[in-house]
Amino acid sequence: MEFALLIFGEEKSWDQMSEAEREERFTANRAFGRSLADAGVTVRYGARLARPEILQSEPRAGDGALELGGMWLIEVATEEEALAWGEKVPVGEGNRVEVRRCDRPRPAGA
Repeated sequence: MEFALLIFGEEKSWDQMSEAEREERFTANRAFGRSLADAGVTVRYGARLARPEILQSEPRAGDGALELGGMWLIEVATEEEALAWGEKVPVGEGNRVEVRRCDRPRPAGA
């Protein structure tokens, strides 16, 4: 089954980080990606998303709300395994990770 590990945070907290702190976060995420691969988890996609001000549509989050800032798309056998990986995603204080199963459309007639 495929699951999205959605990373939510405040963009301004990223802006307040030093270059060293940002590099530390990038390093932690690269290590997380390696740990997924080492455990045999299929990683379909992982990315830090573009800043909200360059969105093509109007964001719905209010001022001070957490914004979607990154994601991992993984394939694992069970929801429990996906939740366990979601707990390991490196995020800053006050940020959160949401785990969602990806439903694929069923072929016509199925």
